[in-house]
Amino acid sequence: MHDHLNVPSSEDQEQIRVEDPHDLLDWAIYFSVSREKLRDAVSAVGPGVEDVKRYLGK
Repeated sequence: MHDHLNVPSSEDQEQIRVEDPHDLLDWAIYFSVSREKLRDAVSAVGPGVEDVKRYLGK
């Protein structure tokens, strides 16, 4: 089980895999955004965690 207080335990913690429902949910919880907002962010800047973080202003 993933610890939602820390970075999601993805195999590649530098990329957000929006096609994986568990990864998408974990990262959405981590960033405190909806899954749709996270998908939009990844569409805008790509799957890199740091890029998404900047885009979301986190």
